[in-house]
This record gives sequence, structure tokens and C-alpha cells, in this order.
Amino acid sequence: MDPSSLFFSPEALLGGVLWLTVTFVCLLMLGLTWWRPSYAGWRGWACGNAGVVLGMLIGALRTPDTRLTSVLLGNGLVLLGSALLLLAFTRFAGGRPTRRALWGHGLGLFGALLALGALTVLSDQPTARFALVSVFLLVNKGALLHLVLREIRRTPALAGAYRLNLGLLLLTALLTLPRTWALLSGQAPADSFMPTLPNLLTALAFLTMAVGGAFAFWALHEDRRREEVRALHGELERLAHRDPLTGLLNRRGFRQAQEQWEARGGPEAAILLVFDIDGFKTMNDRLGHALGDDCLRALAACLDDVAREGDVAGRMGGDEFLLLLTGPAAQIEAQVSGLTSRLYPGWGTPLGFSASFGAARFRRGDSLDGAVRQADEAMYARKAAGLPRRSPQPSPAAPVAPALIRSAAS
Repeated sequence: MDPSSLFFSPEALLGGVLWLTVTFVCLLMLGLTWWRPSYAGWRGWACGNAGVVLGMLIGALRTPDTRLTSVLLGNGLVLLGSALLLLAFTRFAGGRPTRRALWGHGLGLFGALLALGALTVLSDQPTARFALVSVFLLVNKGALLHLVLREIRRTPALAGAYRLNLGLLLLTALLTLPRTWALLSGQAPADSFMPTLPNLLTALAFLTMAVGGAFAFWALHEDRRREEVRALHGELERLAHRDPLTGLLNRRGFRQAQEQWEARGGPEAAILLVFDIDGFKTMNDRLGHALGDDCLRALAACLDDVAREGDVAGRMGGDEFLLLLTGPAAQIEAQVSGLTSRLYPGWGTPLGFSASFGAARFRRGDSLDGAVRQADEAMYARKAAGLPRRSPQPSPAAPVAPALIRSAAS
């Protein structure tokens, strides 16, 4: 057969279509990553993927006339592309290779390329050349496998996309094995364009790496972006419903939690407590706002510690805090007794300052603002009466909690 007729055969046409498809996909991904920069490693992945795919394609088109170019350029691109892919995945995962590591990778790649040239130009040694390329790729694939498995464990949200990329790399390697074995066994160069099974599997590997690789890494990119958007949404949700200083619910969050309590069912009524720190303005003016902030955080931590499942703690603003106690009467009494022992002078005052609070009964359907006003009035009435400071022998058994609950129920 006249070799020139190969250029007009169906096999040559199929090869041309394959070349155009793979080259178009590689150029498209290179253009997208350059015009739309994103995460670290995004552009490096596009260059590495293009290098590996085009290198494999060039290496497969091995004829007597193109053998030297095919071997040098094809294998050189595969080596360079695999190194870029490893670096790209490392940077995408948040790693920052040190200058020493980069120099090491660069010198290793340069040495491999020099050895490839020597084993091709100075003395044609296909077995040694194959061993060189295989060892270099094996080292890179091992490092990439370790990185991907680590990221699967470290970032479960991206595990599916990482597995997809890993499976794609393994599938590509398997598809090229028959062609590799055929070349090592001395297959005639003229068979390079023939529709043999090894050649067809190799062509499928090109398409898998080019098209599938683009989609797999894009899926990883989009999964990471989606997780960041989800985390940002959660943070915005937290900021919208949480007080940034104390971490308790703010006014909006408290109202939402109170509405959820009303919708859940359970006990018909609860106890609403209103708190403020005694002499807070004077403390801020004399000792500084930093100390005032510490007191606010300490009171918030106290309320959060006292609250049980179903209870709602929040900061309304300034030094005003709310605590909705929704449990049984005995539990509420124990909670109020605990608060009294921690917040009033003479009771140990582990917080280092005193705080006053009043109570109001809160039923489903009641106005929260009305209950807050009622508890607020009770708090200032207790302040005016000096309670519970008049207790001569304060103890956890003092009748402060029952008195508060009875006054709230009245």
C-alpha cells in the first residue's frame, strides 16, 4: 500500500477528526481559564491537561518519518503536563510549594527531558526510554494519588469530584496500556494509523482525558465554589440572627426562635427573663469599653450555660438580655436559682459583677414586646426594693427563684 494513500483513508479522516476535537477542547479550556481566572492552580491545570493530551496524541502518530519528533515532542509534553497537573492540584488544594520544592521539581523535569533526548537522539534505546517516562509518570501519579486521597478525607464536600478526577486518570492509564504494550513488542510503525483495538482504545483515552478531564476538573471547581457559597450563606445567616459580640441570638433571631417554639407544641406557657448589668454605663465610662465588652460576653456565656434544650437566649442590645425558659416548672426553678447564685452580690458572684433580672409568664400567642415590658418592670421593681440583696444569709436554697416564678405567674 502506498503510504500517501493513508492521508485519504477513512482511518486518516478519523484521526483528523480526533486531532481537531482534542485540540479544540484543549484550546477552549486554556482560553476559559486565562480569560476567567479563578482558584490557584486553575490555569496550571489547563496547561497540564493540554500538555498530557497533546503529548499522548503526538506520541501515538509514530511513523518512520515522524518517529524522532513524535518521541521527543510527545513524551516531552507528557512529562511536562504531568508535572504541571501535580502542581495545579497541589495549589488548588491550598498547598503552597516552597521555593526549594519548586526547584527540585524543575530540576527533576529538566533531567528527565535531557535523558529523554539522549535516549532518543544519541542512541535509540526504546526500553530505557520507556522505563524513564514510566518512572517519572509513576512518581507524579503516586504523589497525585496521595494528594487526592488526603483531600477526600479532609474535604468531604469535594470528595465526589476528587474521586471523579482520580477515576478519570486511572481510566486513561488503563486505556493506553494495550497501545504501550504493542509498541514495546515491536509493532510495525505502519500500524499506527490502522483501526486496531489498541489504537482505538488509545484514541478513546485521548477523548477521555481531553473532554472528560475538562468536565471532571470543572466539577471539582464548581463543587468548591458551591461549598464556599453555602458557607458564605451560613455566615450571613449567622450574622443576620446572631449578636457578633456575644454569639447569642440578636433581636431578629430571638423572635424567630420564639416563633419556632410556639410552632413546636409542648408546654403552653414559659417564663421570660429580662437581664441588665448593674451600673453598666458607669463601668463603661470609668473602666473602658473593653472591660464592658468582657462583662457582656461573660453574662452571655452564663445565660448560654444555664439554657437547656428548647430554651432561647438572646441579646436585645446594650446590656439588655433575654432568656426564655421553656421546660417544666421544677427545671425552671433550678435554672433561676442557678442564675441568682451567679449574678447577685453576696452569692459568690463568680462573674465579678452583678446583674438584675425580672420575670414574666409568656404564653403562646402573647406579644413578646408586652412580656418584655412586664419582665422589665418586675426587674426595676426588684432593683428598687433591693432584692435579693436584703437576704441576710444567702444560699442556693433561698426563696428567690420561687418568688420570681410566682410573681411572673401572677
